[in-house]
Amino acid sequence: MRQLLTSLVSSEKVVTTEAKAKALKREIDRLISRSKNLNLVTRRKALALFTKKGAAQKFIDQIVPQFSQRIGGYVRVVKLSYRRGDRAPQARVEFVEEIKPAKAKPKVVAKTGSVKKPTKKGTKNAKTAKAK
Repeated sequence: MRQLLTSLVSSEKVVTTEAKAKALKREIDRLISRSKNLNLVTRRKALALFTKKGAAQKFIDQIVPQFSQRIGGYVRVVKLSYRRGDRAPQARVEFVEEIKPAKAKPKVVAKTGSVKKPTKKGTKNAKTAKAK
């Protein structure tokens, strides 16, 4: 189930059997509802639950804030055809809303022109120390 959760968050949709899809829907709905109150405990639970750190970061930074105003029903289960090999009923689990990428924070660039070079101890200036 952890791998299905990770795949759903990473690719935003996953195809699996109907039984696993129903169980996955229940798990992801509970997880999003509990994670709306972002604190250290919920972050650690999310990091422990997902198998990839990038999926946990995407869940915390993009998915939970996007569904903060929604009460429930974060994912939908769409029934598909039967699997070719064993005729198992398949379903696709996907988020109800399209996941928008998080807004990038502007990078802070340090000024390079005002950096002074260190001088040797006991001398007033590095240029006069080299001249001696």
